[in-house]
Amino acid sequence: MTPIQIELMKAIDAMGERNRFTDAQLAKKLRDVAKIEGKNKAVIALADLTAAVESIAESGKIYSITVTSANDLVIERTETFKEIALENKQRRQRHEKSCTIFTSVDLNDAGGNKRVGKNKKKTSPKRTVRESLDVNGEWE
Repeated sequence: MTPIQIELMKAIDAMGERNRFTDAQLAKKLRDVAKIEGKNKAVIALADLTAAVESIAESGKIYSITVTSANDLVIERTETFKEIALENKQRRQRHEKSCTIFTSVDLNDAGGNKRVGKNKKKTSPKRTVRESLDVNGEWE
């Protein structure tokens, strides 16, 4: 499992006893749990969410994912696991190509490994040796 899938599992558990929530609500909880600043409009990849839900299902909690007509994901706690229709799955994956998606790199950035945005440390350009042209030199 990737780090983002592990954080998704934690975020789903952090949703508490809610039986139904959207991917936008889950993304907000993911930003809180993983301490990700920014990326307020980012969406969760269907493949990552599916892997996280399948891992949670092994512990006994079963969640089903539904794709709405607006390409939103609805995560619902159910008795049995429901498969997503192939057409809906493909439509959501095409939609994800035009969106910003949470990745494992975002978790590294949130951990303080790199500085991003306004807090980015600016480096000064390296000094170079400048050679001047001698225009008043001897001409032959």
